[in-house]
This record gives sequence, C-alpha cells and structure tokens, in this order.
Amino acid sequence: MRRRPRWLVTPFVILQAIDLPVSNSWSSTHSLIQTTRTGTCTSSRRCVAIRAVAVDAEKENAAREADNAGPLSLSLEELADILGGKGRAKSCWDCYQLGVDPLWFFENDDPNQREPIPHTLSKALSLSVEPETRSQIRERITPRRQSQGMGRNALQKLRQVVAVSPQPSAQKDNSATAKETETETEPMDSMASIATVTQLHRSLDGTAKIVLQLTDGLQVESVVIPWPDRETSSLCISNQVGCAQACTFCSTGRMGELRSLTADEILVQMYWAAKVCRIFPGLYPIDACIFMGMGEAARNVQHVVRAASHLVDPQLFQLAPRRVTISTVAPSPKAFEELGKAPVVLAWSVHSSEDALRKKLVPTTKHQMVELRDSLIKVLLGRPRKLRQIMLELALIENVNDRPQDAEHLAEFCNAFYEKVPGVKLVVNLIPWNDIAATSGPAKHYRKPSNGRILAFQKILVGKDMLCYVRTTRGDDESAACGQLATKASSKPNNKTD
Repeated sequence: MRRRPRWLVTPFVILQAIDLPVSNSWSSTHSLIQTTRTGTCTSSRRCVAIRAVAVDAEKENAAREADNAGPLSLSLEELADILGGKGRAKSCWDCYQLGVDPLWFFENDDPNQREPIPHTLSKALSLSVEPETRSQIRERITPRRQSQGMGRNALQKLRQVVAVSPQPSAQKDNSATAKETETETEPMDSMASIATVTQLHRSLDGTAKIVLQLTDGLQVESVVIPWPDRETSSLCISNQVGCAQACTFCSTGRMGELRSLTADEILVQMYWAAKVCRIFPGLYPIDACIFMGMGEAARNVQHVVRAASHLVDPQLFQLAPRRVTISTVAPSPKAFEELGKAPVVLAWSVHSSEDALRKKLVPTTKHQMVELRDSLIKVLLGRPRKLRQIMLELALIENVNDRPQDAEHLAEFCNAFYEKVPGVKLVVNLIPWNDIAATSGPAKHYRKPSNGRILAFQKILVGKDMLCYVRTTRGDDESAACGQLATKASSKPNNKTD
C-alpha cells in the first residue's frame, strides 16, 4: 500500500469529525482538498473544512521547504529565528550582498586581516592588487550596522545552516569527485558548501565568465557583463545544468537537461559574482540580473521564483524589480502564469512568431504562438502596471528568421499586446546569433546576419512604433555570449584561469 504522507494525518481526523467521507486512499482525500481550488465543492460546511485542511497542508509544505533551505534561500525572518535576532540576520546579509563570508568576517575583530580568496581567483588577481582587509570591508556596510557583531552562539548556528545546505538528488555518484575537488582547491569560503569557483575567464571586452562546480561535480556557468559608461555590471545566471528545450542554435540545448538547480545554487552565483566584481579591477557592482544562462526557468519554477524574490527583496540582495528578468521559451501556456508569481520582469524567447519556423528553431515546441501569447497577455493583465513589461527575444540567424517578412509577421503578432494590455511596455531584443561551433545538426549551417540585415529588421519594427534594440555581443571570444554556455556532464577540477 502506498505510504500516507505525514501531512494528511490531521486532515483525516478533521474529515471524520465532521462526518465527511474518508477514503483509505490518501489521493482521494487530496482530490477533495483540490475541489476548493476548482470551485466544484457544493457543501459550504465541507468547503470550509477542506479549505482549512488545505491551508494546514500548505503550511506544512512551507515549513518543510524552509527546513531544506540553505543559507542564501532562507528569508530574513527565518534566518533571524535561527540566529536569535533580526539585527544578526541583517548583518549576515550585509556580507552576502558583498560576496563576503560572514563566518570569516565575524570570527574575530582583527581589522587588518585580509579576506581569504579561493585559489582560482587569487591566481587571476594582479600582483599589485591585494584582498581587502576586514576594516575596508566594514566601510562598505551600512553605517548603523558597522559595529554589529554576531556572537559565538549565533556563529555556531550559522555554521549549522551552512552545513545542511540542500544536496541535489541526482548525480550522487560524483560525490567522490566533489570531495577530491574540495581537497585540491582548499576552499576557504563557507559558500563552497554550495558551489566553488573552478574557472574564471575574462574577455577582451571585460566580460567575465565564472564556472562554478556544484557539490555533485556538475558545473554551471554565469556571466558578468560590465558597463563602464554607468559603472555597473549585469549578471546572467543559470537555473539548470543543461536544458531540455533543444533550441537548435544554442549550446546549452545540445547538452540536454541534467538537473535543476536549487534556489541556493542559483543565488550562490550572485554571491560569487559580487565577490568577483568587488576584487577585480574593471568590474563594477551588480545592479541587474537576468535568468538567461543555462536552463529553462519554466522547468524549475519553485526555485527560480524563490531565487528571484530574494534578489529583489529590499532586505536581501536589494535589486530593483525592474532590473531582474526571468526569460523563458514558454514550453506551455502555464509557464507564464507560474513564473509571473515572481515580482520581476518577464522575457519570452520567441525567435519566430510563425509557428512552423519556430518549431524548426525550438523543436520541443508543442503549442501555437497565439495560444502562448494569449496566456502571457492574461498574466500581464494581472500584474501591477510597473511590471507590465515584456521583452521578446529573437536570436537572428541569416536567411532563417531575419527576413523582412519575419519582421512584418512579428509586428502583427505583437498588436494584441498593445490592444489588450493597458500600459504595457513591450521591447523587442534582437540577438545576433553567436557561433556555437556545431559540427552537426541545423546549427552547422547557421550564420550570423550582417549588420545591414539586422538593422533592416529593426527598422521595420521601429517603423511600426515598436521599441526594438539590438543586443551588443559581449564575451563571444571566451564562449560567454548568449547561446554559448555549456559545460561537461561530469567534470574534474580545472583551475585554469584566463
């Protein structure tokens, strides 16, 4: 017999107490709970009872999720409960925002002690650049908390939180490799319990590609894009190892989907990127984050939404909601509804508004573009006006989807957004295809469009009063550009730093 989940023990007692039918099958009772969400429950007494049961079950699930959360995915309130005060939790997050290990920062009061840097990063630092001292880091913290301490008991509890970071359920056979990596690299940062930096590549344009190794030996990539004109950086992060969408123009799609990342594994990319931006010349503080790295967000909704919410939380990573974007190819109409729960901007990887052509570019496509569009419109209508912003992305490929008729079809396709969504801000982002060095498949014959063809495509859309921008290619000389991210299925440590 299928084991009954613990959270249904209380529901059975309640149902029996009010003479509601009780089945020996836990799935039958779960179906009763679901009736309150579909509106099919007819008895008011029954509905009230079942609704109460559903609330209790959801609270149990939330508590279980909190128990499995690691140091970065806990809410401030959850961390405060553990450490014994909100002030301590905020001090901890003062460090996380800067990419500083709070266990090191609060372990003693020596103001001249320099921050320990992982070997992979220290090898890349110029000999003239030294890690910051504790005193220098303290000056970066909010003045009213510069004198805040943690206390021995709080530090011990924080160590316990770090030690129980959620472990991935897949690829456990690589644990020996992960332990070997930990020994060789001698990580000195508590965030190594989630992921360690194994490679750092710098492009000629200043872009930095960070390769992180997870505890199971798998690797993910994130990219820091500096903007010298405004002295800020953008971070492109991954939410999966690989991707199941199989877009023909994308290196990640050729990997297949290995597994999804936890919220901590997503957020640790922000942590390490903040550290890299702080210690390396030519990089600037991160003020924008985009989920356009490896993986499809709609196949990892729970952790993506949690991570995105932490990024814009004013007490955690503190990014502006309009500066965080979740991109999805939209495997189904439901994708927009689920990802729309995050208080950030949505982006849709369209690539073509014409069904047959999009099917060729994204072979896993199962729904018509109009169906997907209408679902997105419904989600936008339910959002605050400041978040009624949508970015449509197209990877332009010469003589494939960059023709004038493609632009005309896209413009007509977008009319529904303007007609049905008051206050919508629609932006079309044209991404010149980046070569992925494919030796087989359709990508073997793909070519990057000429500037003339790209500008002609843009001109058609601008002529229809649409906002349309051409994305500047960054990091392509180090395979850090859009569509070029890919890692090996199982990797041994590689300390190469360019």
